[in-house]
Amino acid sequence: MKAMIVSIGGSPEPIVKTLLEHKPSFVCFFASQQSIDLIGQVKESIKQGGLKIDNHIVICDDINDLVHCYEKAITCKDILDRQKVNAQDVVVDYTGGTKTMTAALTLATVGHGYRFSYVGGTERTKNGLGIVVSGTELIKTGVSPWQIFAVEEKKRISQFIASFQFEAAITVMQQCLNNLSPVDEEIWNGLIEILKGYRAWDNFEHKLAVRNLSQGLKVLSVCEKFTIAKPVCAYTSEVRENFAILEDMSRKTAFFKKLHPVLVADLVANAQRRALQNKYDDATARLYRALEMVGQISFEEKTGCLTSDVKIEKLPEHIRQEYINRYQSTEEQKIKIPLFAAFRALKEMNHQVGIKFFAYEDFLTKILSARNSSILAHGLEPVKNETYDKLNKIVQNLFISESLVEFPQLKW
Repeated sequence: MKAMIVSIGGSPEPIVKTLLEHKPSFVCFFASQQSIDLIGQVKESIKQGGLKIDNHIVICDDINDLVHCYEKAITCKDILDRQKVNAQDVVVDYTGGTKTMTAALTLATVGHGYRFSYVGGTERTKNGLGIVVSGTELIKTGVSPWQIFAVEEKKRISQFIASFQFEAAITVMQQCLNNLSPVDEEIWNGLIEILKGYRAWDNFEHKLAVRNLSQGLKVLSVCEKFTIAKPVCAYTSEVRENFAILEDMSRKTAFFKKLHPVLVADLVANAQRRALQNKYDDATARLYRALEMVGQISFEEKTGCLTSDVKIEKLPEHIRQEYINRYQSTEEQKIKIPLFAAFRALKEMNHQVGIKFFAYEDFLTKILSARNSSILAHGLEPVKNETYDKLNKIVQNLFISESLVEFPQLKW
């Protein structure tokens, strides 16, 4: 169904002209108290021209109050929403009415993907300054000014992506889909899948991230063969590089089922993103888990058993009884060792990871104590930026040998 929002005022001829040109099934007339009578004349004229419409009338009581007129114009848009008309099938004609009414109507509808129409003419009364002479009307229809309006939306989306607020970016993009051309809609759908992938990756849902990024890249690869903006093309290229890293992580971890040093690097990169959001408690908690994972991986490589189920005969003889006394569960009869105990066992077995860790023992004890006092651990004190920075440097210097993943920015 095609629909129109038409401002009414002045002469009926331009309105008749635009309705017969666009042939809508439904019209919302945006009128003043003074111009209501014109609607009857318009409907009678278009009926004679073979056009029959359903219509609704929204009346402005104060035609010189911009706020009031804007609120009434929003009502027109809401009426079309209830009619379930697609944005690309709506034309807004702002020819009639006061200047305040037409300004309000344009402001209320400009961001919704509608097309706009204006009836001008080749001749006007009052030496070219008055109304259009009947019979000389000329309809000027343009595409939606959405491309101008979308500049600000794109800036918002870029800002959300830059601060890793993927949910917010996805929401804004989904709200804009109906305003886009079919080609742009396809590109944006591809980008939304990409952002869903990064949202999943950021939440450690790596399997879902693989699926989303793969799907998004497929869509954008097709779009690249036809038309795609340079910023999106550059962004897609960086996404491909990230996706290759994610696929490598998948292979090394048996599709994210077992521990591997690449997951340690991923945790540290995630911690950096949290720190950029000033979420130092979250960031430090991730670094703590990264340290713990380093110990778990190294302990399993050295002993062939997990830190959650230590075989006592695998430990150096001089610490066995101590570990039994301190860490053996009475219920399960299992020995489960925490972070420091795992690194100590590695040190006693002359493993380089344990030796490196205890080279910073005093420093790490203080930092991890601050972490344990945080509200996300066992206390109420927030972690400070300095604590995160110190722990981050130690973890990276000791245990990270590869470059950390950086999520790309969409520089629209």
